[in-house]
Amino acid sequence: MDGIGIKIEGDKKQSFTSLLRELQVIVNDTISMVISHYRKSQIETSNWVAIIILKRIIESTKAGEVLISHKLDRDASILLTNQMELRLDLQYISKDHAQAQTWLNHTNSYQKPWRVRKLLEQLFEDRKEFEAEKEMYMRFSMVKHGNPVAETFSFPLAIKNGYLVAPPQEDILLSKFALYIFAFFSELFRAYKAAIIDFKRCSFNVKEQEDKANFINMMMNDLYTESIYEQVHLLEKISPKPELCNSCVAVPENKIEITCLLRRKERADNFSCEKYKPA
Repeated sequence: MDGIGIKIEGDKKQSFTSLLRELQVIVNDTISMVISHYRKSQIETSNWVAIIILKRIIESTKAGEVLISHKLDRDASILLTNQMELRLDLQYISKDHAQAQTWLNHTNSYQKPWRVRKLLEQLFEDRKEFEAEKEMYMRFSMVKHGNPVAETFSFPLAIKNGYLVAPPQEDILLSKFALYIFAFFSELFRAYKAAIIDFKRCSFNVKEQEDKANFINMMMNDLYTESIYEQVHLLEKISPKPELCNSCVAVPENKIEITCLLRRKERADNFSCEKYKPA
């Protein structure tokens, strides 16, 4: 892509984190451009809400990277749940900018302006997409609320069939690291794309920044896809072999957990473990 050059160096972890950080730079640059345009003028309400939400997501993305780097993925899941809720708010506002005032005027301390269920129904008319979004939110939300159903996805230990279950401590294939960095990246990117809709509505020329973000997103998608291929090919060599199921979760019992729950965000196809089986 003309005018865009991103050089990824180092190991796999550095590749993931460098793309995540680059997206944050792009989002911050866009925010600075929008704010500088207004100067002393009154900022458009929907633009202001978009900036507030983006800044919060950037903040929690930085925190999430720290948590993942220290293998605290359960705590990172809590941040991801919050990011999903904020991203849904912003996507909803991008479809009707008048809802930004509703967001700002909200006074109920016990609940958000809109329930997640309502937002999902409003934003995702396609049933498969709705179910995929709901499943993704539910999975991370179980960690946030300490739901014992999630077992070792929510807790460091679990009781299953009368036995104490402890998941592996080492992320041998970097599967969890890749998943969570990809998830934080995706939430920030999708929130940014929603904000871009509103910025464009107000006649901002953000094409250069959006093109950069799209390019970075393409690189992240390719990197994560490559990572999934590597993980599944290695898991195929494990005895007993893991079951690769259509629900996008492959779990060799008491060995290594790998999840490709997060589907491709901007592509027509969905993740399916079957897709990643070696020919």
